[in-house]
Amino acid sequence: MDYENCPTCNKSLKGIFSSELVTPTKTDFINKHLNLQNRAYCSSCSKKFIDKIAKSFLLQKKEIETRLEQIIHYVPVISSPAPIKWEYEIIGMVSAQTTSGTGFSAELSQSFNDFFGKTSKTTNRKIERATTLCKANLRVQCVQNGGNAVISTDIDFNEIGAGNTNMLMVCMAGTAIKVTDMSNFNPKSREFLAEIVELTERLEAIADIGHS
Repeated sequence: MDYENCPTCNKSLKGIFSSELVTPTKTDFINKHLNLQNRAYCSSCSKKFIDKIAKSFLLQKKEIETRLEQIIHYVPVISSPAPIKWEYEIIGMVSAQTTSGTGFSAELSQSFNDFFGKTSKTTNRKIERATTLCKANLRVQCVQNGGNAVISTDIDFNEIGAGNTNMLMVCMAGTAIKVTDMSNFNPKSREFLAEIVELTERLEAIADIGHS
């Protein structure tokens, strides 16, 4: 629905100094935790509601982060386009980068036998960790923007620096989408995806305290 004014605080939504409506997901979040039934909130009035909710979550921050780390991988990140059976809305592009020291050139210059040795295994672990971090970053961005899957994902590995200062940069990008028909996901995945959205909203609310 197209509003000219915020239905909660009546602030103008048009013009240079206007507010803008928050996402429907955030509106549902506020209504759920404060037992309200407002149709929408804007960037101005939502802050006081978010702060009130966040204060109740603050003591749970560590537990929320730990739980989110355990289940964030349930947000699909795939290199192919969305499966034909998926019904979805496109959210937009998400990207992530991470850099770590590897001595990458030295690793690749080792003999074939050394390639299966201890040093190469160390490099592989660093690459795997960097890739995992990028995927987690994409997933969090996706959920923050109202999505629940990332498709058409591309990953690039680049070496920067020289000699002992070699660094490996892992770059990943994809398209965040919101799958609207979750029937193609198994019940366990649907349950965890709903929990991921809830936990992410709680962390966002906690983060907003420092900006109020």
